[in-house]
Amino acid sequence: MTNRIAARPMRVVRPVDLEAVYVNPRAVLAKQATNGTVHKVARGVFVAPPDTVRDPLRWRPGFEAAAGAVGTATFGPDAIVAVGMTAARMHGVVPRARAVADLAAPARHRPVKLTDRPHGIVRFVTRDIGALDTRPMATELGALRVTTPEQTLVDLAAHVNHNDPDVRDAMRALARKVDWDKVHAIAAHQYGARKAQPHLRALERTVTE
Repeated sequence: MTNRIAARPMRVVRPVDLEAVYVNPRAVLAKQATNGTVHKVARGVFVAPPDTVRDPLRWRPGFEAAAGAVGTATFGPDAIVAVGMTAARMHGVVPRARAVADLAAPARHRPVKLTDRPHGIVRFVTRDIGALDTRPMATELGALRVTTPEQTLVDLAAHVNHNDPDVRDAMRALARKVDWDKVHAIAAHQYGARKAQPHLRALERTVTE
């Protein structure tokens, strides 16, 4: 069973995915979780530990990887994108993981609580996935699509609370590494992002003057 799960996107499986193989896949996965063959990240969501893990019973995936696994199990691998501060964290401009991971998805879905750690919520925001500028990034569970630094900066400017000091720090860090022509092109053409243009221009001036 491990090889079957490991071959799946983000190494993730739900009981319903194994109904053609087992009479009671929920019980099978629960039993496998007790010996470390799989790891439960959320209710009804299990992942196979990477082959390099020496002690599967003590292992758990990083927060963003776990969130990606939940999103993949919920919507499929091509229908979710890490956005906002979650994307900023994956681009290395947020020093610590936050309690909430934001994933863009094509439809509404209730937040999902991670069960393998005291804190951790996967929150879904409805976006036109095809309109976002994204790229795949590696996690220990496989590739996860993430908004590019330019798209991430536009999203933070347009959709996130600027009074949050972590958000302000992330935006300043991104401002020093983005292609500003690309930033302005994204902001000009994406619905909901045009209101962020004055803020983006002011931010650009602070890093280019």
